[in-house]
Amino acid sequence: MSMMSGSARRRAVAIGLPLAASALLTFAVPSAALAGTTRTLNLSFSCSTGEPYGLQVNTGSGFYQPSGSSYAVGNVKYFTVSISASATTLQYMPLACDNEPSGSGPDPWWHSTSITAGTSTINASRSCNDFTYNYGGGYPALIFDCTISSLSYG
Repeated sequence: MSMMSGSARRRAVAIGLPLAASALLTFAVPSAALAGTTRTLNLSFSCSTGEPYGLQVNTGSGFYQPSGSSYAVGNVKYFTVSISASATTLQYMPLACDNEPSGSGPDPWWHSTSITAGTSTINASRSCNDFTYNYGGGYPALIFDCTISSLSYG
């Protein structure tokens, strides 16, 4: 059993405290990568038949309903939602539209818009054509054909 001298103990404590504090800070403070995992998407659009209700987006892993808010002015709906900061593609469609034709579905027609990954806000607008299309043999499908015409970063 070896005994450490008083000065050796003080040096060990003096070296150990900053290392322990550094380790605690490493685990307690989130990294910049974790802090910027989402970004804001401001999207405005209308359907060819009327006001859209709800929003679904696809940023690479299938359509989902992002969290956020919306309001309408006439037939145009304005959405402010959060999407992944790492997304490089964007597709969208409404859940439903006023006066939409009946059909099974909905069946989105795919129009991908390239977006730059990052944390800056995306501002986008366009309209959706909603109509039915008969692929043959069965009940026609309800089509949402949505593209983005205006895209900017803020």
